[in-house]
Parts: sequence; C-alpha cells; structure tokens
Amino acid sequence: MRMATAFAIAALVGSIVLLQHSTRFYAIVAIVVSGLEVALAFGVVSLHIKGLSLVLVLGAVLAVVGVLMYLKASAKTQIAAATVVTLVGVLQVLQELKVL
Repeated sequence: MRMATAFAIAALVGSIVLLQHSTRFYAIVAIVVSGLEVALAFGVVSLHIKGLSLVLVLGAVLAVVGVLMYLKASAKTQIAAATVVTLVGVLQVLQELKVL
C-alpha cells in the first residue's frame, strides 16, 4: 500500500468519525472528498482535468474542512479526527507543490 492510499483511507475514517460527532455539512464534504481520493487511489475512478491538479484541489478542500471542524470540536475524538483530516490535506498539498 502506498503512503497516499494510507493517507486517503485515514482521512476517510476520520471523516466518518466526525460525521457521528460533529457538524454534518463539513463532515459530509470531508467524506465525499476523502471517498473520491480513496476511489482515485484504488483506480475505481479516473478523473483528469486539463491544467488543474486534482490532488492539490482535494487536499486543499480537506485541509480547510479539517480546520473548520477542528475549530468546532469539543470532544477528544472530534479533535483527533479533525486533526487527521487536516494533516492529510496539508500533507497532500505540500507534496503536490513539491515542498515535501
């Protein structure tokens, strides 16, 4: 298993945990984005947009949604799950920008 696949799965699990304990809108957005990333990682879906890095966009959305959920979190499980979602998004953005 590649590291990108493991990150996508971790973000999906964190999003599912947040759906149970957090604001539904942000959690649903995170589930859709991370689910799309898992589908891309396993080759179930193939999306190509000319001139646009899909990994960069999905990572940025995960990072922003993760931060918003982190700011609204009050329980330990919410904070941990939001942190995972945020870190996965930030790592994907940094990797796509060739910083890492």
